[in-house]
Amino acid sequence: MIDRDRLAAMLIALDASPRTLRRPVCRGWVGDWQITGRHGHIIPDGHGFLIYVATDESPRRWGFVKQRLAFCRVTQDGDDEGCLRLDRLPTQTEADAIREAIGVKRRRHLSAEALVALERARGAVGRHHQPQGLAEAA
Repeated sequence: MIDRDRLAAMLIALDASPRTLRRPVCRGWVGDWQITGRHGHIIPDGHGFLIYVATDESPRRWGFVKQRLAFCRVTQDGDDEGCLRLDRLPTQTEADAIREAIGVKRRRHLSAEALVALERARGAVGRHHQPQGLAEAA
């Protein structure tokens, strides 16, 4: 299984927003696929996953993160950041803790009625913003 597919499976297990799966770009260099949050990211690591957490110069918060993610093995332990390894996909309660630790938003779940209303609204917005000639041709 390729890295992106493994991260897609982790994304489903985390019930996280699909927008968090991306390839970072820095100075024209495109990085590997990762799940990116406000306070860290997740990358595939062999058969497991490596979770990097940065707590923005708060050693106390890093200590709390390590306690909450005790089901992971700490591989790098800095003062206010570190890496944890998870050898499998997380359970639902573990996923909640991981999402909170790295700052990833939960995926939106819309009902069928809400989806229909959203599509109707998107269609109405698209028609109103077309130039006069294009709206008549459609």
